Amino acid sequence: MDECLVYFFTGFLDSGKTSVICSWIGGENFKNRKVVVINTEEGEEEYLPENYEGANPTIINCDTDDVDKDMTFDIEAKHKPGVVFIEWNGSVSPAEFFEKVDVPERWVLAASVVVIDASTYGNFFRNMQTLFADYFRYGDTVIFNRVDEENDNLPKLRGSVKAVNPGMSINFLGEDNKIIRIEDHLPFDLTQNPCNIAADDFGLFYTDAMDNMNRYNGKRISLIGQAVILREFNGRAFVLQRQAYTCCAADIQMMGVLCFYEFKSNFPAGQWLKVTGQVRYFEDDDGQGGKINVPCLTVEDYAITSKPDNEVIYFN
Repeated sequence: MDECLVYFFTGFLDSGKTSVICSWIGGENFKNRKVVVINTEEGEEEYLPENYEGANPTIINCDTDDVDKDMTFDIEAKHKPGVVFIEWNGSVSPAEFFEKVDVPERWVLAASVVVIDASTYGNFFRNMQTLFADYFRYGDTVIFNRVDEENDNLPKLRGSVKAVNPGMSINFLGEDNKIIRIEDHLPFDLTQNPCNIAADDFGLFYTDAMDNMNRYNGKRISLIGQAVILREFNGRAFVLQRQAYTCCAADIQMMGVLCFYEFKSNFPAGQWLKVTGQVRYFEDDDGQGGKINVPCLTVEDYAITSKPDNEVIYFN
């Protein structure tokens, strides 16, 4: 039996979830397929035929509490869908669906999408970081819409997501739904030799470098962090690390760049260093059975420097 593709959408009220879903329903990818929409939130946008011309989806309006095994299996029996869109109420953690709701065997998650209104994200993120962390942990794609290219700090928006889930695909859309390129908004100049990464931009560099090996491989950079010795490298490498808030004050994680450098016993371990070197990559396990390319530095030089004003990296 053919798979039923499930597209899960979450995000705060009026973030644009319904508009995105309607545009997908009316697109070429889902023509001639039976589409069911499970809508658990009532916003300004509605599921109206004029919003997805040529498609005829079945719309099921309900509360998140109604979405359970009985509902999903009833939908399967009655409609035999080829595609299911779930618009999840943004005030309820997606864990309530992914951890508690059983679905028919042929239902396969195609994408878990977080839709965010960039114009209100800063306030929401500061006040509801734990909920946003759940969005990002259970998602694989983020769409920032209503982005103001002149005033919104795209690298910081991106970094706030990547700090929680480095594997997330992130898209930026302007007021006119035009795609905005993140590389046009980096806070450092990669044409410099070396490129000086400000202390506060350590996390932004790291998260962008994780995703863009072609952009950084071979580039010379200067980076500030605290030096930590790894015994297993026997004096041939150290880690330049920073603390980072990934979602809230109680959730601080270490973020570090492996630095290859042969040093002697007088190496200033534990001190803050400005390190200059060439970006290289090594292959590592991604924790999910696959491989990932991780940035590192081949060190040319280092100097002891003062501790940054902000010891902890923020992404908001």
